[in-house]
Amino acid sequence: MKRVSYKPLCERFNIPRPTLIEWQKQPKGDEKNWRANHIEYLREQIDAEEETKKELRAKAILPEELFLICAYLFLTCTEETPKKQEFKRGFKEFLLYPQKSVEFQHEFAKRIWKEGDDAHNGYLSSMLLIDNLTIFQYYILVRAVLDFNLRLVNNDNLTYREGLKGKTWQELYMYDKELSLKNIAEYFKKAGILP
Repeated sequence: MKRVSYKPLCERFNIPRPTLIEWQKQPKGDEKNWRANHIEYLREQIDAEEETKKELRAKAILPEELFLICAYLFLTCTEETPKKQEFKRGFKEFLLYPQKSVEFQHEFAKRIWKEGDDAHNGYLSSMLLIDNLTIFQYYILVRAVLDFNLRLVNNDNLTYREGLKGKTWQELYMYDKELSLKNIAEYFKKAGILP
């Protein structure tokens, strides 16, 4: 049996190390040890994800594009990766047809729903990014966005409900702070998505 590191598997898939060690044990004559085969599959998955992150870094994704994607998925309470076509339909509706309420006067809302050419350019830039991703690149990117957004959900001071309507100014301020371009750039660099 070859010596291997279980740390990436423990961190990525949240499987306890003792479980992985037990799975790796292969009794003599048991060529069909599904647990050992599953570990090998998971290792290949991690390798594929790392290669895909290199591809994403080469695309020179902008924090501004990630901001719009993060805001969309957060404000629609999305917890699982939507199909790419569903994402594109929802994203278009979200950015091009905002609701009207007092909350949309807040700086956070104004960062999402800019006026004039800025709004059109932000939408086009983000949509072109999504269009030019392979399915696997799309899933890796969106999963990273969902992980980023999960930090907001786990913050006791913030509520997790759809849209901006009815949100307090303090909540909007916290969203603006947590979804700052600086925070997005730092997080996605650590996640291996941005260079």
